[in-house]
Amino acid sequence: MSIRFAGEFHSYVPLLIRCGGGFLPLSCVAAFSTLRLSNTTVVPSAKPLERFPFVPSRDVEAVSDAIESIYARPLLVPARGVEGFNATINVCNLNNVGLAYGAFGGGVGFDFPASGFFSQLFPIRGKGEIVCGRASAALSPGSSAIVSADWAHKANYSADYEHLILRISAHALTKKLTAMTGATINEPLRMDSPQSSRHPAARMLQQYVPLFIEMLSDAGPPSSGWTIAQTEQVLMTLFLCGHRHNYSHLVEREAPDAALRQVRRAEEYIEANAQQAVTLEELAEVTGASAFSLFRGFRKHRGYSPLEFLAQVRSKPPKS
Repeated sequence: MSIRFAGEFHSYVPLLIRCGGGFLPLSCVAAFSTLRLSNTTVVPSAKPLERFPFVPSRDVEAVSDAIESIYARPLLVPARGVEGFNATINVCNLNNVGLAYGAFGGGVGFDFPASGFFSQLFPIRGKGEIVCGRASAALSPGSSAIVSADWAHKANYSADYEHLILRISAHALTKKLTAMTGATINEPLRMDSPQSSRHPAARMLQQYVPLFIEMLSDAGPPSSGWTIAQTEQVLMTLFLCGHRHNYSHLVEREAPDAALRQVRRAEEYIEANAQQAVTLEELAEVTGASAFSLFRGFRKHRGYSPLEFLAQVRSKPPKS
């Protein structure tokens, strides 16, 4: 990745985070900026997402049925039979993104078909392994593993294993990639294997997901459609920027500045829809410019970002 893109990324993503509503307020920004430099995963207190119980069950078939309803049906095999099996799965679904916590009370193996979702696992206790074809990734606290939407995969977890999961719709993530880059995506988006967590965005995501889950555990789900949209935007942007995939070259290339007329069109759209969930995908569609180009164009012609302009418009008192 070029130094130019690294600088642009660091100014781009924090603005998304600052405009994300109540789930990462300004009081948390300084703490988040420190957290993102760590290579370890923040372990939430208590049982993560206890407000969102999904599966408390010792029944292997019931757990398989439940997982199928949000992901894909696995072949689930407890390591020592059903006697020690005791699954706890908590799930909070937003629109295109899901966040989950899982523990199984004993060693267990899963065999998953392709699901239509991209998943990132964040182990917080124990050990495990993910196997996709000939590639494998060890799971332990401080690491993470990614599974592409069209990958069948196997997973094996130790008896004390617990993890957090970020799940993103393949359709939504591809749409996000198109809006960010302005490119036509013909081949399915696929993540490289193995992955590295050295990219600043990957490290930020590894800290942001547990932090956001802890906020959800304390406060419950967001009630504002705008807040949900901005939160998902942060998660998908970090995911696409932080991990290598078959379209990384499009994410890393230098985007041209959006023209002044495109900036004005974006401003008009924002002003007309300021009280709704305005996303960069929508701005890219109405202006014909990629999200990166719009960001650069706003910086050049206005001195602020599209989301900063949105925040300005929303802070103004309504016209009588």
